[in-house]
Amino acid sequence: MVPRSLSRVGAIAVLPLLSTTGCAPATLGVSPDVILSTVIASIPRSGIPTGGGGGTSSRRSRIPDSPAPSSAAASLLRTADSYRGVKYVWGGNSPSQGFDCSGFTKYIFAKHRIGLPRTSREQSRVGTAIPADFRVLRPGDLMFFAEPGEAISHVAVYAGDGWIVHSSSSVGGVGYTDLNSGGDWFVAYFVAARRVM
Repeated sequence: MVPRSLSRVGAIAVLPLLSTTGCAPATLGVSPDVILSTVIASIPRSGIPTGGGGGTSSRRSRIPDSPAPSSAAASLLRTADSYRGVKYVWGGNSPSQGFDCSGFTKYIFAKHRIGLPRTSREQSRVGTAIPADFRVLRPGDLMFFAEPGEAISHVAVYAGDGWIVHSSSSVGGVGYTDLNSGGDWFVAYFVAARRVM
Protein backbone atom coordinates (compact mmCIF):
# COMPACT_ATOMS: atom_id res chain seq x y z
CA MET A 1 0.00 0.00 0.00
CA VAL A 2 2.96 2.33 -0.45
CA PRO A 3 1.81 5.40 -2.38
CA ARG A 4 3.45 4.79 -5.74
CA SER A 5 2.65 8.31 -6.93
CA LEU A 6 4.69 9.69 -4.01
CA SER A 7 8.09 8.26 -4.67
CA ARG A 8 10.10 10.91 -2.84
CA VAL A 9 9.80 13.50 -0.11
CA GLY A 10 11.77 16.74 0.00
CA ALA A 11 12.64 19.32 2.63
CA ILE A 12 10.59 22.47 2.16
CA ALA A 13 11.03 24.96 5.01
CA VAL A 14 12.09 25.58 8.57
CA LEU A 15 9.40 26.74 10.95
CA PRO A 16 11.14 27.68 14.20
CA LEU A 17 9.54 26.48 17.44
CA LEU A 18 6.77 24.59 15.69
CA SER A 19 6.44 20.91 16.36
CA THR A 20 7.89 18.90 13.53
CA THR A 21 5.20 16.29 13.95
CA GLY A 22 2.26 18.44 14.88
CA CYS A 23 1.07 16.30 17.80
CA ALA A 24 2.92 17.84 20.69
CA PRO A 25 4.64 21.12 21.48
CA ALA A 26 8.14 21.41 20.07
CA THR A 27 11.08 20.63 22.28
CA LEU A 28 13.72 23.34 22.46
CA GLY A 29 17.20 22.16 21.61
CA VAL A 30 16.34 20.22 18.45
CA SER A 31 19.22 20.64 16.03
CA PRO A 32 18.66 22.65 12.83
CA ASP A 33 19.46 19.66 10.59
CA VAL A 34 16.85 17.56 12.35
CA ILE A 35 14.31 20.34 11.79
CA LEU A 36 15.41 20.81 8.18
CA SER A 37 15.14 17.10 7.43
CA THR A 38 11.79 16.81 9.16
CA VAL A 39 9.71 19.71 7.93
CA ILE A 40 8.69 17.98 4.73
CA ALA A 41 5.92 17.88 2.22
CA SER A 42 4.90 14.98 0.04
CA ILE A 43 5.38 16.00 -3.57
CA PRO A 44 5.76 13.96 -6.73
CA ARG A 45 9.27 13.10 -7.89
CA SER A 46 8.81 15.36 -10.91
CA GLY A 47 8.71 18.33 -8.53
CA ILE A 48 12.08 17.55 -6.90
CA PRO A 49 15.33 18.53 -8.58
CA THR A 50 17.59 15.57 -9.30
CA GLY A 51 21.32 15.46 -8.85
CA GLY A 52 22.04 14.40 -5.29
CA GLY A 53 22.86 16.63 -2.38
CA GLY A 54 20.77 17.49 0.63
CA GLY A 55 19.30 15.26 3.28
CA THR A 56 21.01 12.66 5.39
CA SER A 57 19.35 9.56 3.98
CA SER A 58 22.57 8.50 2.24
CA ARG A 59 24.25 8.19 5.67
CA ARG A 60 21.94 5.45 6.93
CA SER A 61 20.79 2.08 5.77
CA ARG A 62 17.71 1.71 3.66
CA ILE A 63 14.70 0.48 5.60
CA PRO A 64 14.00 -3.09 4.52
CA ASP A 65 11.11 -3.99 2.25
CA SER A 66 7.99 -5.19 4.02
CA PRO A 67 5.90 -8.28 3.50
CA ALA A 68 2.67 -7.77 1.60
CA PRO A 69 -0.06 -6.36 3.85
CA SER A 70 -2.69 -8.73 5.20
CA SER A 71 -6.14 -8.20 3.73
CA ALA A 72 -7.19 -6.37 6.92
CA ALA A 73 -4.12 -4.11 6.78
CA ALA A 74 -4.61 -3.44 3.05
CA SER A 75 -8.20 -2.38 3.75
CA LEU A 76 -7.04 -0.13 6.63
CA LEU A 77 -4.39 1.48 4.41
CA ARG A 78 -6.98 2.14 1.67
CA THR A 79 -9.11 3.86 4.29
CA ALA A 80 -6.13 5.92 5.48
CA ASP A 81 -5.30 6.89 1.89
CA SER A 82 -8.88 8.03 1.27
CA TYR A 83 -8.31 10.85 3.80
CA ARG A 84 -5.08 12.08 2.20
CA GLY A 85 -5.11 15.87 2.17
CA VAL A 86 -7.45 16.34 5.15
CA LYS A 87 -5.96 19.28 7.04
CA TYR A 88 -4.00 19.03 10.25
CA VAL A 89 -5.81 20.40 13.32
CA TRP A 90 -4.43 19.90 16.82
CA GLY A 91 -7.12 17.98 18.72
CA GLY A 92 -8.97 17.20 15.46
CA ASN A 93 -11.05 14.02 15.33
CA SER A 94 -12.88 14.00 11.99
CA PRO A 95 -12.43 14.68 8.28
CA SER A 96 -14.73 17.70 8.44
CA GLN A 97 -12.87 19.22 11.38
CA GLY A 98 -9.38 17.96 10.50
CA PHE A 99 -7.16 15.46 12.30
CA ASP A 100 -4.21 15.46 14.61
CA CYS A 101 -2.03 12.35 14.64
CA SER A 102 -3.96 10.30 17.18
CA GLY A 103 -7.35 11.58 16.03
CA PHE A 104 -6.51 10.24 12.58
CA THR A 105 -5.43 6.79 13.79
CA LYS A 106 -8.41 6.51 16.15
CA TYR A 107 -10.79 7.46 13.31
CA ILE A 108 -9.45 5.09 10.64
CA PHE A 109 -9.15 2.12 12.99
CA ALA A 110 -12.75 2.74 14.19
CA LYS A 111 -13.84 2.39 10.54
CA HIS A 112 -12.54 -1.19 10.85
CA ARG A 113 -14.22 -1.86 14.20
CA ILE A 114 -11.02 -1.45 16.21
CA GLY A 115 -11.37 0.95 19.11
CA LEU A 116 -8.32 2.99 20.05
CA PRO A 117 -7.99 5.49 22.90
CA ARG A 118 -7.75 9.18 22.00
CA THR A 119 -4.10 10.12 22.57
CA SER A 120 -0.88 8.73 21.11
CA ARG A 121 0.39 7.93 24.61
CA GLU A 122 -2.74 5.91 25.37
CA GLN A 123 -2.63 4.22 21.96
CA SER A 124 0.94 3.09 22.71
CA ARG A 125 -0.47 0.70 25.33
CA VAL A 126 -3.05 -1.18 23.22
CA GLY A 127 -2.64 -4.32 21.15
CA THR A 128 0.55 -6.36 21.14
CA ALA A 129 3.93 -4.72 21.71
CA ILE A 130 6.46 -5.40 18.99
CA PRO A 131 10.08 -4.26 18.89
CA ALA A 132 10.77 -0.78 17.53
CA ASP A 133 12.67 -2.42 14.69
CA PHE A 134 11.95 -1.87 11.00
CA ARG A 135 12.76 -5.52 10.27
CA VAL A 136 9.71 -6.73 12.21
CA LEU A 137 7.19 -4.02 11.26
CA ARG A 138 4.28 -5.01 9.05
CA PRO A 139 1.95 -2.74 7.12
CA GLY A 140 -0.85 -1.59 9.44
CA ASP A 141 1.30 -1.49 12.59
CA LEU A 142 1.19 1.63 14.75
CA MET A 143 4.50 3.45 15.20
CA PHE A 144 5.18 5.83 18.09
CA PHE A 145 7.73 8.60 18.35
CA ALA A 146 9.31 10.50 21.25
CA GLU A 147 12.38 12.65 21.70
CA PRO A 148 14.90 11.62 24.40
CA GLY A 149 13.50 12.06 27.89
CA GLU A 150 10.07 13.07 26.55
CA ALA A 151 6.71 11.32 26.45
CA ILE A 152 5.37 9.88 23.20
CA SER A 153 4.36 12.80 20.99
CA HIS A 154 3.36 11.28 17.64
CA VAL A 155 1.72 8.20 16.13
CA ALA A 156 1.67 6.99 12.53
CA VAL A 157 0.56 3.90 10.63
CA TYR A 158 3.27 1.92 8.91
CA ALA A 159 2.34 1.66 5.24
CA GLY A 160 5.27 -0.63 4.38
CA ASP A 161 8.59 -0.37 2.56
CA GLY A 162 9.74 2.58 4.67
CA TRP A 163 6.59 4.70 4.29
CA ILE A 164 4.28 5.97 7.02
CA VAL A 165 0.84 7.52 6.67
CA HIS A 166 -0.13 10.03 9.34
CA SER A 167 -1.64 13.40 10.09
CA SER A 168 1.14 15.83 10.76
CA SER A 169 1.76 19.53 10.45
CA SER A 170 5.01 18.59 8.67
CA VAL A 171 3.03 17.22 5.72
CA GLY A 172 0.17 19.71 6.05
CA GLY A 173 -2.37 17.14 7.23
CA VAL A 174 -2.92 13.53 6.27
CA GLY A 175 -0.15 12.34 4.00
CA TYR A 176 2.83 10.09 3.57
CA THR A 177 6.43 10.36 4.68
CA ASP A 178 9.17 8.25 3.11
CA LEU A 179 11.49 7.27 5.95
CA ASN A 180 14.20 6.34 3.44
CA SER A 181 14.28 9.84 2.03
CA GLY A 182 13.69 12.78 4.32
CA GLY A 183 12.03 11.25 7.38
CA ASP A 184 15.10 11.46 9.60
CA TRP A 185 13.23 12.76 12.68
CA PHE A 186 10.85 9.81 12.49
CA VAL A 187 13.68 7.28 12.12
CA ALA A 188 15.70 8.83 14.97
CA TYR A 189 12.79 9.05 17.42
CA PHE A 190 10.90 5.82 16.64
CA VAL A 191 10.51 4.35 20.15
CA ALA A 192 7.62 1.87 20.15
CA ALA A 193 5.32 -0.14 17.90
CA ARG A 194 2.04 -1.93 18.48
CA ARG A 195 0.14 -4.46 16.40
CA VAL A 196 -3.63 -4.06 16.84
CA MET A 197 -4.97 -6.08 13.90
